[in-house]
Amino acid sequence: MIQVKKADPLTDSENIVALIKICRTEKKTVLNEYTVEEEIKYINNLHPRDAVFVAKTDSGIFVGFASINRRYLYSERLQHCGEVGTWVMPNFRRKGVGWSLWKNGVLPWCEKNGFKHLGFFILSYNQDAIIFYEKLGFRVCGYHRNLILGYDGSFVDALEMELWLDNLTI
Repeated sequence: MIQVKKADPLTDSENIVALIKICRTEKKTVLNEYTVEEEIKYINNLHPRDAVFVAKTDSGIFVGFASINRRYLYSERLQHCGEVGTWVMPNFRRKGVGWSLWKNGVLPWCEKNGFKHLGFFILSYNQDAIIFYEKLGFRVCGYHRNLILGYDGSFVDALEMELWLDNLTI
């Protein structure tokens, strides 16, 4: 069984940073690499509508995290839009961790905080993640050629994905 809770900056930051490093090694995330101290500061300074959730096994093993943030800060008319991400430890992928993070963390948070539309950019070659999000009900709404600076210094294509929460499929 997977337990989901809001991230505790002091006890969860080290695991979050380690997972980001793994995903960067796999070239599957656009996130920067952070220090534990930077992650602690980030979580401590989240806006009240933003959140990071962690997933752990019943025995307390960290297996993933997800985040929800306000997407467009420059307009009151876009405050229903959020930006999301989901990261799962390699040995726990395709075992329900992502679903648990969404069902027990991200989705209740979105409902409580007025998010109606979610979106994000994803590396175009990250097919496993694209399939996961499509199963949640996301759809590709844009193709952006050379949008993301790749790990080798060249530019990489990205997809933009979106979900209106009334189209959710879980």
